[in-house]
Amino acid sequence: MAVTSPLPTAIDTADAVRSGELGALEALDAAVDRITDADPTLRAFTSILRADGRAAGAAVDAMGPDQRAALPLAGVPLAIKGTVTLDNPVVTPLLAAGALPVGITATPQLCTWGMTDSDAHGITRNPLDLSLTSGGSSGGSATSVASGMVPLAIGDDGMGSLRIPSAACGLVTIKPGTGVVPTRLSAGNWGGLAESGPLARTVADVALALSVMAGRPELASPTEVPEGTRIGLSVASPIRLGLDLVRIHEPWIRAARDAASILRGRDLVVVDTSLPSPRDPVLYLARWTSAVARAAEAENLPLSAMERRTRHHALLGRTVFRNGMAGDGDTRWNRGVEALRAEVERAMDAASVDVWLTPALADLPPEATDWHRRSWGRSLWASMRFAPFFPLANVLGWPAMTVPCGSTHTTLGRYLPTSVQLVGRPGSEATLLALAAAIERGDDDNARTAGR
Repeated sequence: MAVTSPLPTAIDTADAVRSGELGALEALDAAVDRITDADPTLRAFTSILRADGRAAGAAVDAMGPDQRAALPLAGVPLAIKGTVTLDNPVVTPLLAAGALPVGITATPQLCTWGMTDSDAHGITRNPLDLSLTSGGSSGGSATSVASGMVPLAIGDDGMGSLRIPSAACGLVTIKPGTGVVPTRLSAGNWGGLAESGPLARTVADVALALSVMAGRPELASPTEVPEGTRIGLSVASPIRLGLDLVRIHEPWIRAARDAASILRGRDLVVVDTSLPSPRDPVLYLARWTSAVARAAEAENLPLSAMERRTRHHALLGRTVFRNGMAGDGDTRWNRGVEALRAEVERAMDAASVDVWLTPALADLPPEATDWHRRSWGRSLWASMRFAPFFPLANVLGWPAMTVPCGSTHTTLGRYLPTSVQLVGRPGSEATLLALAAAIERGDDDNARTAGR
């Protein structure tokens, strides 16, 4: 049976705490109770921050009404991905805004994979269907929100690590563009690929959290989509070697087309056009493996301590690095990135579009199992097969987000939201949030009409 429970949004919780209707420690204790009940099954958390959470909650409760009124996240229980500590600049603005640190969430080793499981912590499961993974590498964060244990979590995204689990669990997230959020992650933010962002159940919660993380209050309230915004709809497979190597299954194609219809219904122009993919077929793989090799070196993790699949991945990345192929400067792979960026921009200019709209996933999330005991090739294919759309935004350094639209059913007959991805040029976070809010409203209207 899937594990879910209703929960107020982050905004609802903060409103109640600011008004005095709810105490911050009450909100914290309720979250810890939910974790105690659900987490033995779901394995979202690696540790609970009882002392830190209670100290933060007591501090909020001790404030006068005027002080609490100034806290945008007053008393909001917050789950934190295991890649950062409480003094990280990703976390500190959220705590200063009144959020309460509840616990540290699970990741696959070195945040390498699209499925969250490890020798150290076991298998993290999708609350919507326990037989499926919640995605990775921010899988623990996604599970903590989708299950109702907390209303808000943070994670980071180096090759889709926020957007994969968000789409797998029917959540909203945004990977901001380079430098929007002060991110301090391993190995120079995964060689510049990784950014940090929030996961929540609504666009409004994600917008509020991003505004706090970025120090940009204007992002907190998505308004109307800027006049004249044009959207390019691409449902083509993003991994092509003369043919579509990864098949995009119908529920996710339908989700993208439904989102396009919603936006057209709001008098926005949506045109069908194909998003370019790398001409060099191993561009993504080279940057992914070399980023993991860098992270292992930065964390002083020897090969002997790595799981089978991750060891192979890091060794491949070391080989790439030793050959100078994916390092800094004028290398084959950096030239490939510049060529890809130029091609994407030319395609946008030719179609006169500002934002790309794609399916978020290509298929159902993989089975929740011990992928960490399996081969590198099996984990690689499992990750690629269901989540091929995400690396582009990381390689380009552009903002991208996912938002639910439509639904399907798992092989066990469980209801599973489908999702779409929005990708924009640098500085387009506000536009992406406004588009996501429009899709969210339209999808809610469609669900009510259909009786979902």
